[in-house]
Amino acid sequence: MDPTEAYRRPSRRVAAVLGLLVPPAGMLYVARPGWAGIYLAWMLFIGTVSLFVPRERQWTLAAVMLLVAIVCAVQAYRFCRDSRVLRRGWYARWPGLLTILAGFAALALGTRAFLFEPFRFPSGSMLPSIEPGARLIVKKWGYGNYGTFGIHFVRTGISAELNRGDVVVFEYPEDGTLTYAKRIVGLPGDRVAYFSKRLWINDREAARQPIADDVLRVPRSMQYLERLGEREYPILIEPDAPALVPPVKAFPFGDRCTFTAEGMSCPVPERHYFVLGDNRDNSSDSRVWGFVPARNIIGVVEYILP
Repeated sequence: MDPTEAYRRPSRRVAAVLGLLVPPAGMLYVARPGWAGIYLAWMLFIGTVSLFVPRERQWTLAAVMLLVAIVCAVQAYRFCRDSRVLRRGWYARWPGLLTILAGFAALALGTRAFLFEPFRFPSGSMLPSIEPGARLIVKKWGYGNYGTFGIHFVRTGISAELNRGDVVVFEYPEDGTLTYAKRIVGLPGDRVAYFSKRLWINDREAARQPIADDVLRVPRSMQYLERLGEREYPILIEPDAPALVPPVKAFPFGDRCTFTAEGMSCPVPERHYFVLGDNRDNSSDSRVWGFVPARNIIGVVEYILP
């Protein structure tokens, strides 16, 4: 490598473009690693805060991020005009700079694919637990379905424990490109029954007690606190809705289930789970399209954010 490359003055135009698009990279390019760290901290801070800001206010953070990028672009451009000739370390030259960017991209991608990934929940099927538009932070490690942005990296068996009452994100059995979130009520080997809007697991009724009428919703719903084992969670029941929504079409292992006008009863196959929405009369779930294969489960919801 040409030894004079380490002292070559950086391009103002490249510095400004990098500062605008990737502020930390812009600062590294002009040999200011300290400033690169400051801008990286700002970006991580704004990205973290954005998880807790309601969707209708996201434009505020977007404006702040744009302002930070513009300031960085101007600052990087001005640093290039500095009369001093600084030694540009390996990180300020293209091979090192691209290596750092690739490393950060791989770290971010790996975190989403294997550890935690945010999902946007679009529907009201999990009311009152999850509001439409809420962000779900999903823990993925141990559940065997690793990938992100629609790309599967690897599939393994489930090694982490799944319990009744867990809210899971999974690939919809009829279309793997869609992701659903529901509550697990039946584990492999269980017998799940749902009759007259009451849940039964292995011939034992899930305890529930009324909380209050949800008078803000039309039609009016009754709110209950349901209990499965050690897990308690709220559910909504519409007194005037039919007891059971009949299945739209046949589903795998559906021939083992019993359907009546008042409900259904199903044994849960091995390596499958039975899921329900908390908004019981407004949820398309295992009562309609069947069981969730273990290989379809992406992870367990750890946090619910606005």
